[in-house]
Amino acid sequence: MNFVIMAHQLAWMEHPVIWLCASFAILWLVLRVVRSPLIRIGVLLMLCGLGMNALVTDSNAGTMPVVGMPATVRPASRMWQGATLQTRMPPLADQARLGLFSIGDITLLFGGILVVAICFRRTLERRRQDVQAA
Repeated sequence: MNFVIMAHQLAWMEHPVIWLCASFAILWLVLRVVRSPLIRIGVLLMLCGLGMNALVTDSNAGTMPVVGMPATVRPASRMWQGATLQTRMPPLADQARLGLFSIGDITLLFGGILVVAICFRRTLERRRQDVQAA
């Protein structure tokens, strides 16, 4: 699991455009294939969150600034840096008041939860129908 996290961070830091294009392509394909309006909303939220994170990271030379980062917090990676007066787009950066999450993170998470919840509900409904039919 650590390898996957490290590979993700390395890909994001070293080749953000490739990583971003691949992520957008996957989500766009899901958006085109799926017909459920709620799942489409979830995927659009995920795209928006991903876009916000990419925008602030790219604007800050490949790092995600953290606004209000406590001095006791040590970033897990060079990808996170404490915000300074030179930080670009600080409203989109990770925020201490949001539990060290960004608005993009929360949007991405909410969209993902919506997609998973709808898929989970549909699975339960199908199983219920299968049990009733048997």
